[in-house]
Amino acid sequence: MIRTCFAITTALTLMTGVAVAQTVTTTTTESTTAAPVPVIPVAPPTVVESTTQRTIQPDGVVVDRDRTTTSGTTMSPYGDTTTTRRTTETTTVR
Repeated sequence: MIRTCFAITTALTLMTGVAVAQTVTTTTTESTTAAPVPVIPVAPPTVVESTTQRTIQPDGVVVDRDRTTTSGTTMSPYGDTTTTRRTTETTTVR
């Protein structure tokens, strides 16, 4: 009987050892990183200024003077800026 008890204890110990030996732990780490979105600079809007001046001379001649100034800034893809200013003057005598 002692042999049977010893045999059962040994069998249980071996099965428990096998069960413990078969325990597998798996750890998986997953990381996702998004690429940063590039900042695209925006140029300020174009500005247009117009002035009209009408002069009537004593002899009845009408002189119209129109002046238009356009200024704006453009940007290259590298962030370089270029500012442009254009003035147009027109004189009309009637």
